[in-house]
Amino acid sequence: MQYQETTLRQLSPAAFGMLGSMDMAYVRAVEDEDGRIVYGIFAANGQQMGSEDTADVALVVARQNEFEAFLVN
Repeated sequence: MQYQETTLRQLSPAAFGMLGSMDMAYVRAVEDEDGRIVYGIFAANGQQMGSEDTADVALVVARQNEFEAFLVN
């Protein structure tokens, strides 16, 4: 099943979590404890699984771990 990025951006966290929490992840900018902007990798249910310095690296890491990954704002 394929979703358009616009549709995914409009989903509530609960609805997004129900889509494919075992297969999907999202990446978004977050502030770390030092005040730096990093890119968090989150499971569809909202649990943060990690973070990387760039969005591109975060997406690659998520995909290397067999998640379908999306960059969100």
